Amino acid sequence: MDMVGSPPDRPATEANGLAHRPSSDLDAPAIVIVAYDRPRPLARLLDSLAQIRTPTGDDVQLVISIDDSVPATMEVAHRYDWPFGPKRIIGHKTRLGLRTHVLTCGDLTTEYGSILMLEDDLYTSPDVYRFAQDAATFYGSIDGVAGISTYAYRLDDLLRLTFHPLDDGFDTLFMQMPSSWGQLWTVDQWARFRSWQRSSPPLSPDRLPRQAAKWSPEKSWKRSFLEYVIDTDRYLAFPRASLTSNCGDAGEHFRRATINFTTPLAHGPRNWRFAPWSEHAIRYDAWFEPHPDTIALRWPDFGGSDVTVDLRGSKQPEHIKTSRLLSSRLCPKPDVSFPMLLQPEALNLDLPGQGAFFHLGPSSSFGELPSWKRRRMIEALNGEIGSTVARGILLDRVRRRLKRDWSDWRTE
Repeated sequence: MDMVGSPPDRPATEANGLAHRPSSDLDAPAIVIVAYDRPRPLARLLDSLAQIRTPTGDDVQLVISIDDSVPATMEVAHRYDWPFGPKRIIGHKTRLGLRTHVLTCGDLTTEYGSILMLEDDLYTSPDVYRFAQDAATFYGSIDGVAGISTYAYRLDDLLRLTFHPLDDGFDTLFMQMPSSWGQLWTVDQWARFRSWQRSSPPLSPDRLPRQAAKWSPEKSWKRSFLEYVIDTDRYLAFPRASLTSNCGDAGEHFRRATINFTTPLAHGPRNWRFAPWSEHAIRYDAWFEPHPDTIALRWPDFGGSDVTVDLRGSKQPEHIKTSRLLSSRLCPKPDVSFPMLLQPEALNLDLPGQGAFFHLGPSSSFGELPSWKRRRMIEALNGEIGSTVARGILLDRVRRRLKRDWSDWRTE
């Protein structure tokens, strides 16, 4: 069944004062798609959603929100036959932009109780909905959990290094870097964020990772949400096996297509083992670094409240407030050193004195991260591809760039 709605187009700078139900009264989450001018990617996403496994007997509401009511995108939405319940199409009469569009869609939690938000360049596992619904039931009422991701980072979003989190036997962990490639919010989780937006000034850039501080506050909802979780010390629950993949289509944030954010998808029904939210949970901060308490759980002598963890060497001096630092930066006189032999990087703390790649010592004794260490980290985490392959990749990129520039010049 199709339902078409065109709500007033206004900047979504607040939750508009709508009353909402508590998380304990949640229905099945609605699926909300954020779309604009990419009809083919939208059709691909909808085809993948047609394969999802849903709870028996439950209708699943599908909402397709289309910025600027782009005709080709509207046509794809109208022609799509949603097999799991009612379908609603929201055509916005003016151009909102991605940030305002996402915030507007997030406000639909007040209507549906919880939403699984998907941008139009994603592809989903058949189990994405069951994971999202079960995770919402498990984490939805926990104040310290700011939301639920369906995407598992394969690369860290800042340095583009392969990301391998520590394992504890559970199917989830907690991270401060938000995901924009599949996320669920309950009405209470979203309301806390919107309340913070209304009452709190933007964070100073020196409280953010250097790369994230460059994200446009006017265009990036993700920057605002990152500021929120850092400022309030909240985390998002992430799966270890991804339920969504980003196909990397060109759009507002990518001038051209990329494969950097594709990731393997979890397939097959399972009983999810959700990690409890506690001081023993594995947590990663906004720099993709293990929380000092996570380090202290396994290596009591190397973590804790007086240690800043900077294994990837990306934290700036203003981010280091503790007396001791655990880092890959140069340190002439460390208390203890570790090799770079194991992954995740933190596992090298099992090998004190067997190498000198990572160091633990007084924060004031550390210098810069040398280029040779950066190269070694790339090789260790992303793999050695060899000089011949590297040259081939570089030449291929140059050819593509020249071809694109030539085509642009001819059409001017």
